[in-house]
This record gives sequence, C-alpha cells and structure tokens, in this order.
Amino acid sequence: MFKSLFKGINNNKKRSNIDPIHDFVLNSCAQIEDRSVMKHKVHEASICVLDLETTGLDMVNDVIINIGAVKMKKGKITKLFEAYTKPPIPIPPASTEFHGMVDSMFTDKPVIDEVLPEFLQFVGNSVIVGHHISFDIHMLHRHIKETYDVGIMNTVWLDTMFLYQLAHEDQMHQPLDHLLEQYCVQCDQRHTALGDVVATAKVFVKIMEELPTSYKTIGDLYRAQNKIRHKE
Repeated sequence: MFKSLFKGINNNKKRSNIDPIHDFVLNSCAQIEDRSVMKHKVHEASICVLDLETTGLDMVNDVIINIGAVKMKKGKITKLFEAYTKPPIPIPPASTEFHGMVDSMFTDKPVIDEVLPEFLQFVGNSVIVGHHISFDIHMLHRHIKETYDVGIMNTVWLDTMFLYQLAHEDQMHQPLDHLLEQYCVQCDQRHTALGDVVATAKVFVKIMEELPTSYKTIGDLYRAQNKIRHKE
C-alpha cells in the first residue's frame, strides 16, 4: 500500500538514521494541525468529512477497523477514501450488532499502521468535519501517537452536532439519524464509515446553507461551536 511510495527512499534509509515514513507522518500531522485554516473563508475552505468504525467506544483499549472520508470543495464531494484495518483484538459481539462487522472480514486487511500515512496524506490541509467528531479525533490521535509518537489533537475541527445547534438555537444535541431525517438525506450502508461519511457530508452542506452569513471564516464557526461545547 502506502509504503510502496517510499521504496526509492527506503533504499537510502540503510545509509541514514532518518525514517522517511515517520518524517512524512510528522509533516502531515503538522499540516493537519496548522491553525492558519482559521482564516480561510467558509465557502472556499477545503473540507475533509471523517467517520470511523471501531471495536467499541473505549478510547484507551478499542481500535479503529474502518475509516471513511470525503474531500469537499464548495459543497461538492471531490474525492473518497475508504480503508478497513485488521484489529489486534476480537470484535465484541455488541459492536458487531451495531455495525455488522465480524473478525472474518478482516483477515486479509492491512493493520492500522500501514493505512495511517495514506489517510493523513488524504486529509492534507483540509478542515476535518464530522458528527460527534471529537471521538474520531481522539481515536486517530491515539493510534498515530502509539505508532509515530506524534498526533493531531490540536487540529481545527467542525462538528455537525454543534453546527446544527448554531443554525437551530432551540435544539440540543441530536444524533446523526435525527439530522438525516430532518434534511431528508438517505444513508446507504448506515454504520459503515464511508456510508456514514457521505451522508454526513450532505448534512453538512444543508446546515451550511442555514447558517447566518455572519460566519465568514472557519475560525468564526470554530469559536462559535466551542462556546456551545463548553456550556454543555
């Protein structure tokens, strides 16, 4: 997979103390955490909508098994990313009931370490968006930290859960299913990462159409959603 991109560099690695993949991940994380995106105009910023499926909700012991992401520009999906990763632990029956994934589906899949560089390259300098995205950020950060000793906890992210509250001040936290119904968005393959992320991207576009024009930059949205977040 991604490591094949480094074949030429890896030949030189024997003559150097530099790990090219680690260096690439370090630079990628720095790009993702770059706060200059706060100045980008809302309708001109590059957006990466993200969703994960995991073995469970324990952010210390559970692991990522499915990553889905889409890149968006001016409200249009431009690129897709999907990866399944082989977990080092069995998938609990309770999680299987939720997303339908079982251990046998992952026997020939790469481990998360092989997928992360390719995924980070996909995100690039885009603003990460998702529903209840803080969970996904924490899970990704932990996996990256464990493997490469760097992370993305300082990234600027937007959460459709909070953005919806900015557009509808009378609303409290709402699950994704509520927003799908509210905006008449059909979700194919619900509870797969790519299925959920495509649906979330469509919801994001609908919410952005409802937000006041006073939110001109990503920073405006980020600060406004954090006010709601810190109140609750």
